[in-house]
Amino acid sequence: MNSIDRITKTIDKISIWSGRAISWLIIPMAGCLVYEVCIRYIYKPTLWAVDMSTIFYGTHFFIAGAMTLYLGKHIRTDFFYGHWSVKTQCWVDTVCYLFLFLPGMVLFIWLSWDFFSESWALKEELMTTWRPPAYPYKLVIPVSGFLIVLQGISELIKCIQTIITGVDHRYKSEAREVT
Repeated sequence: MNSIDRITKTIDKISIWSGRAISWLIIPMAGCLVYEVCIRYIYKPTLWAVDMSTIFYGTHFFIAGAMTLYLGKHIRTDFFYGHWSVKTQCWVDTVCYLFLFLPGMVLFIWLSWDFFSESWALKEELMTTWRPPAYPYKLVIPVSGFLIVLQGISELIKCIQTIITGVDHRYKSEAREVT
């Protein structure tokens, strides 16, 4: 395995690991919501349960974006794309990664870092009744952007490898039922 393959495999492992690790946040999220629904009928509603479930799910949604990109599960209009050859798909993906995805994501990270740092400086709180600190939650945004850019670089490299070798290096999922 050459160094480029090691780089892409390492990035892919980071994306898979972060996605799987963060997927466990669904359990405390569900627990908070179940607790809230039950306790409001027995005693009174909580101030914190909805905020915590929102924070858990938002973190899950953002951080899992890199794994979603690795798996190829982001929204794509397959009307034409699915009928193209692998090389044509990779050419289109390469152009899109270079001129749309990577510049857009770098801008996203830059702006979201400012968004987080301003929140940190102000020790901002969420605008809810419970008022938990917002800045740790807002840190998730640039971190997720960084993970997605890493995975985007891996996907770009795999597309270039596919164009050069003719062998598809991208992730291929097992066949599933079409719904």
